[in-house]
Amino acid sequence: MIQVMGVTSRSTRPELEQLLRSSHVVSLHCPLTPSTRGLIGPAELELMRKDAILINAARGSVVQREALWAAVQARRLGGVGLDTHWVEPAPRDDPLYSHPAVLALPHLGSISAEVYDRFAEVLAENIVRVREGRELLHRLC
Repeated sequence: MIQVMGVTSRSTRPELEQLLRSSHVVSLHCPLTPSTRGLIGPAELELMRKDAILINAARGSVVQREALWAAVQARRLGGVGLDTHWVEPAPRDDPLYSHPAVLALPHLGSISAEVYDRFAEVLAENIVRVREGRELLHRLC
């Protein structure tokens, strides 16, 4: 199930629009799928409060880059936090990343000692599973 600011894949467009209008912080945490590609574009950014903060911790293409850049330049947002990018690594010469209203991380916002420990546990478990001919944990394809 996709969740964006309390909106799920089963939500209606009016629900999303109302949340964009009223939210002080919009934080995106969803996979990149055909239905989420470009989810936040010019119309959605225009709905947002002028002091709102947009955080994208999902995938870069969930937000339309040119629309975001236009909104940042026009000061239509209070700030932007990016933990994911349209091209990785993010190009150093992209003016979006040097704008004072934008804080960008190298897609490591969730990395901590606990996360690395869990990665190691899953890796070790999957090695055992492969050797035993069992299904892998968290298989994507």
